[in-house]
Amino acid sequence: MNPGAYVYTVNGVAPCANASATITVTENAATNAGTDGALTVCSNGAAQSLFAALGGAPQAGGAWAGPSPVAGGNYDPATMTPGAYIYTVNGVAPCANASATITVTENAATNAGTDGALTVCSNGAAQSLFAALGGAPQAGGAWAGPSPVVGGNYDPATMTPGAYIYTVTGVAPCANASATTVTGEDQRRPGPPHTGATCCGGPPAT
Repeated sequence: MNPGAYVYTVNGVAPCANASATITVTENAATNAGTDGALTVCSNGAAQSLFAALGGAPQAGGAWAGPSPVAGGNYDPATMTPGAYIYTVNGVAPCANASATITVTENAATNAGTDGALTVCSNGAAQSLFAALGGAPQAGGAWAGPSPVVGGNYDPATMTPGAYIYTVTGVAPCANASATTVTGEDQRRPGPPHTGATCCGGPPAT
């Protein structure tokens, strides 16, 4: 039905006239807060719109409530706590309020540490590439470089020096993180005469 004037009439019995009364119907639009949604962000990512994560056709002008105050309708992982954020649009009586919930999940950013350097002796023992990284790298990443890496170590007896890249795979939407350890080798030189020994570094033996 359409809103407007609805006239109620009672027919009179002659000589009585008919009697009528009018009801004016006003129809207020129902509120629409959209439908529930989800938003997954990276802990070091940019702010994202909570409103855009709602389903359906939500009305603008509602209010947000959740674990952290919401500014500008956005979720900022730098300053906010993940969880359930409720969007409410107030209804015009007799229409009820409408609400929908966005569940925010925040995945931790990956950390591969910072670039480092490792210098080894060509006849020395294997050494940890991971320990040569700077910062606070996460374990569980993968190495790639001039030679296959076994156990996270550089072994001068079997490997080629150069740039070894450590990569930690991010959980979407977080990007992968990588850092590079550059290896170099000091070459062996003859030791003191008649000893048959070899060593690294320092001036040539005389």
